[in-house]
Amino acid sequence: MTMLANELEKGAMYLINNFGFDLKAKLLESPKQGKGYKKAVLMHVYGSEAGFFDEAGSVYVKDIISKI
Repeated sequence: MTMLANELEKGAMYLINNFGFDLKAKLLESPKQGKGYKKAVLMHVYGSEAGFFDEAGSVYVKDIISKI
């Protein structure tokens, strides 16, 4: 189950599914844009849990699973 963009809160931690791994990520920006919502948001992804780097980057809202 994925979350909707209007349920996201800036600064909160979320569980995302990226590259087949469930990773923690912190939302760095508001998903609201003008009158609508973004399809991709800026998050700091803790990839070190799966052997990747901890980096900030765009994540599709459809890849966000739940709030931690």
